[in-house]
Amino acid sequence: MDRLFTVCGALAAFFLAGICVLVLAQVVGRLMGIAVPSADEFAGYCLSASSFLALGYALRNNSHIRVTLIIDRLPANHRRIVEAVCILGGLVLSLFITFYTGEMVYYSLAFGDLTQGLVPIPLWVPQSGMMIGVIVLTLAFLCDGIRVLRGLEPTYLIAARSDRQANINQEMI
Repeated sequence: MDRLFTVCGALAAFFLAGICVLVLAQVVGRLMGIAVPSADEFAGYCLSASSFLALGYALRNNSHIRVTLIIDRLPANHRRIVEAVCILGGLVLSLFITFYTGEMVYYSLAFGDLTQGLVPIPLWVPQSGMMIGVIVLTLAFLCDGIRVLRGLEPTYLIAARSDRQANINQEMI
């Protein structure tokens, strides 16, 4: 599973670089009097893909913003329960989003919807990045939920501890 999360993180970075290339092409094109057709739309599709594909990777690597003001002060056994409830809530929410995103992609494919830009492409193509991203996020929540039920720490806490240790080591240098 870690390889899947890493591949999605790399794909998110690829689409982020795609935004940079498209914006740069527009800037250079304007200077040269050349219009880049549908660059704004494609940059938006890249933004959507980049944002959603990064979700599972970010969860596994403790990159999501977490407010731990209360949970850090709880005893270990209570903290585990609260972590489990939070992971379960995230799993339920991501399952909900996954279902409706899958339905959206299905209907776009079934009806042959096209994008509305100058360069029409099947709408399910840009929507697929979103769908894959929420599926991977759901898998990340499921994996962490199973870990917590087995009495292990969720991966984002392991990543947070490793980040803290790296910061301590960096300060010593």
